[in-house]
Amino acid sequence: MLDSTKSAIEAVLRCDPSITEGQRRAALDALTGQTAAAIADRAPIDRVLKRETVAEILGVSRRTVSEYARRGLIKSVRNGEHGKRANGFSERSVRELLESRGAA
Repeated sequence: MLDSTKSAIEAVLRCDPSITEGQRRAALDALTGQTAAAIADRAPIDRVLKRETVAEILGVSRRTVSEYARRGLIKSVRNGEHGKRANGFSERSVRELLESRGAA
């Protein structure tokens, strides 16, 4: 399958709110012929957390969450090539910050 075909199908699946991320991945994997073993070895999906959720996890204000992202302590996630504002924050980076604060 051409990369352009795969990208087009992926874009259509992303626009359908009734399809979950897991279903989208499964459909793309089925189309590209990936095996279940290869899929199982894949790294877990890094979820995107809302500012309010991050603030609650870290025990800080929403404004402090923004400051942490500005300083590079947590990774902000943007919406594709059109996103100038962050849609959320990488759960992995939040957990890493939380662990590093606990170790300090």
